Amino acid sequence: MRLLLVKFVVTTGMFTGSGVNAAYLEGCDDPKYHQYIEQRFEYFESRNRRLLNDTQRDYQMSVSLNNNAYQVLTHLSRHIKYSAQFEPIETAQEKIGLAFEHAAQMSIEQKIAGEVYDGFSVENHNVEIARAWIAYRQGDIKRAIEKLSSAIEGVDSALLGAFGPDFDFARQLYRDGHTASVVEYIKQTEYFWTGERPDALRAAWLNMIEAGCKIQFDSIDVITAEQLGLGTVDVQHVLGLD
Repeated sequence: MRLLLVKFVVTTGMFTGSGVNAAYLEGCDDPKYHQYIEQRFEYFESRNRRLLNDTQRDYQMSVSLNNNAYQVLTHLSRHIKYSAQFEPIETAQEKIGLAFEHAAQMSIEQKIAGEVYDGFSVENHNVEIARAWIAYRQGDIKRAIEKLSSAIEGVDSALLGAFGPDFDFARQLYRDGHTASVVEYIKQTEYFWTGERPDALRAAWLNMIEAGCKIQFDSIDVITAEQLGLGTVDVQHVLGLD
């Protein structure tokens, strides 16, 4: 059931001449890389816990200011995927239900505007990602993977096409050994997330997966793959630095 029918920020790191320094001489098994990636995992958890609070505040402010139902729904949908990660499951489920209540309160004009603008793809995407987290926390791996897939099924979204889908849940799945499902998710994004940078990221991730690397699933992975000796693209060109 749906509500209604990766801005890239990259630190260039170490460039010399025509390529990137091989920072990890032992590749994916390099202790320096393991230390780095564990720090990144800690960063993402800390960031998402902060976003849990920030998005909750934004939603509450939107309600208190009597914003229209579409704006309230947008703020709540951003919040629920963090709620589903960290808050009690019952709380997260109640917030998903609340999102549907806000959707039902929208005027015909607001629904038409939302459909024209983005087809509610982002809101539906966030709901399905939240459901994936909830199922995973409940131990229902099969349903969690199904929800991850449905989060990008039939996506026709300018925003998701520009910035990419959520990879927080895919990161967790991959860390826990569900590699095939993550590979399928990456390949599914080809249908709506297009361009040189998304292609470069997909190539980097698939190469890193094949090599058995730990992965942070972030825009910087184009550079990381090069530093691991796994790069297959001209990083400077992809980043517009040539």
